[in-house]
Amino acid sequence: MTIANIHKPIMVEEILSFIKDDSSLNVLDCTFGGGGHTKSFLEKDFTVVSIDKDNNAKEIANEFKKIGWIVDFVSIGSNKTGQYHDQDLQLWIQQDLDCDIALFMDWGRFTSTYLDKNLKPNTFWVQESGDDPQNFERNYPKSERFHLTLSPDFESTTEYRKRNQDADWWTHFADTRVQFPIETKPQYVAVTSRGKGGSAFLDQLTYHSGGAVGNQNGFNSKEHTEFLNKGLMVIQNSRWGEVTRRIFEGMACGKMVLCDRLHENKKLHELFTDGEDIVYYDDIIDCINKMNKYKEDDVERERIAKNGYNKVLNNHTQKQRVEFLIEKYNEWKNSH
Repeated sequence: MTIANIHKPIMVEEILSFIKDDSSLNVLDCTFGGGGHTKSFLEKDFTVVSIDKDNNAKEIANEFKKIGWIVDFVSIGSNKTGQYHDQDLQLWIQQDLDCDIALFMDWGRFTSTYLDKNLKPNTFWVQESGDDPQNFERNYPKSERFHLTLSPDFESTTEYRKRNQDADWWTHFADTRVQFPIETKPQYVAVTSRGKGGSAFLDQLTYHSGGAVGNQNGFNSKEHTEFLNKGLMVIQNSRWGEVTRRIFEGMACGKMVLCDRLHENKKLHELFTDGEDIVYYDDIIDCINKMNKYKEDDVERERIAKNGYNKVLNNHTQKQRVEFLIEKYNEWKNSH
């Protein structure tokens, strides 16, 4: 079985044309993505260090590989003008290759006439709209080109269905290969990885905390995990009233998550129960009060953290998301 994840490198030959055949180089690939550029450099016997801030595609791809699926990547990367390329996508469409699932992840503003389930009718086409709800109106017009749209936002999922598109709620998740508890002495009462300027709420909280709240970003996966483990708890404040990855990542690191109380239509309360595996706050005063409360109550904080950790491991990792996707694929396959 094969899954094609649309992320393959562009301008590889152009880059290599500037390098002499007998060159010995150390290469830093700062946008690893699907690993296409890195693979090309390794084939030239270069020493390569690769990093990337976006791990969604790799997490899912690695899980598919783990259970025996063959995974390939096709790129839609943009050029200097901000325009996307679809040459590699066109080549993939034209190839006479069997493919079970085509999963499009984190593809932003990209659109192309080659994005069309009818061009490979024996393939299950899936759109992962990871930037819902803020970009729902951009993602919706593309949904009709896919057999299924997966959205991390419950309201967006409902709206896709109202507009006669097949959609499922596919919440964010933790990658347990890189997010896990680390035995270390806490340096902060609470941490958040939104970063300065990312949230007025968190900026204000950090400023008035006297150093008790750590608020940094710009990490690679390893550094992010290490940072989340530096707090007694992880604080989350949503920008668009959405369910975010940081909730799942904080719990996977064994930390109690202190999160803003979202509207009930977001269904976060159905995933995590207040006072049992998460703690919700209503405003900045409530947040500060609860942060101070759980700072002093080690037993209760650790109980909630353990419950959240177990719930994430049992329900919200790359393993469960891939199992769900395979289930949807089998349903589609059996109906055709």
